[in-house]
Amino acid sequence: MLPLQHILLPTPYPVGPVNAYLILSDPYTLIDAGPDTEEARDVLQKTLAGLGLGISDIKRVVITHAHHDHSGLAGWLQKVAGLKVFVHPVEMERMLDPGNFLKERIYFLKEAGMPQDDFKQVITLRDKMPETSLEKTLTEELKGGEEIAFADGTLQVCHFPGHAPGHLCFYDPRGGNFFSGDFLLPDITPNPMVEFDPERPGKRLHTLQLYLDGLKKVKDMKITKVWPGHGEAFSDHRKLVENCREHHESRMTHILNLLQENGEMTTYQLTRLVYPELEGFDIFLGLSEIQAHLDVLCNRNLVSETTKNGVYHYRPLDTFQKSRLKN
Repeated sequence: MLPLQHILLPTPYPVGPVNAYLILSDPYTLIDAGPDTEEARDVLQKTLAGLGLGISDIKRVVITHAHHDHSGLAGWLQKVAGLKVFVHPVEMERMLDPGNFLKERIYFLKEAGMPQDDFKQVITLRDKMPETSLEKTLTEELKGGEEIAFADGTLQVCHFPGHAPGHLCFYDPRGGNFFSGDFLLPDITPNPMVEFDPERPGKRLHTLQLYLDGLKKVKDMKITKVWPGHGEAFSDHRKLVENCREHHESRMTHILNLLQENGEMTTYQLTRLVYPELEGFDIFLGLSEIQAHLDVLCNRNLVSETTKNGVYHYRPLDTFQKSRLKN
């Protein structure tokens, strides 16, 4: 079993603190880096000092995904210690070219049918954190399937997209430890963020379907303990997987019922029915979740998608069509 130290780093986000994990086996490796804030830097350095270590003792950082609360300090650690950062190529591209992320989101908001007032509200918002600034020559790719070697064992790299297209998890096969990032969380289901296919510009990834497929795979893994990106570590990963699956099936049933009751609707209209009180960036998160469930319903031939003036509209298939599908 690989020895580890849990490091709880503060963030300015509503989700609260983020978990980083230091593998205490040569070469010392940090799983996720926390946000780029003075407070997080201070906590990280004080925790290391309590172990008799300094920043220079960390030899590499592996990133689960590019969201700022997990990746923000990676660039600073590169500058201070000259260490290498390992990340999925899709997440690396986002960290090296963050401007493209915003352009894609503008495209999606218009397709979703968002009115101008809400559009202005969402598009003018900026993250509280500065963009992660990586040194390309000190950054290497992990695509999934690799093994990260330590003096006392290995970590297997697992690609589990959904919350982020390049989301990675890390599995210690000898100890049964699974570092899940935001793929598995003990208290909430991760948001299936709207993402675009890097191989098909302008085409959405079906993030929820990718996530559900990943849940099937992780359910069969021999995991003793899950170390998540947020919240307490936990043991019964199969129960959590089943709870996540049931949550999403329930949400899809609710959306389908709304369409049957109200007729054809846009993503924005459905989002406002399900989440009427959302404001600011939370509107985008709500749109992401509803869109992800609509994409799965379309894949299952329970809902149809049409475009009118550049805006997607959704309606349930009629009873005759559904009866044909069952047969």
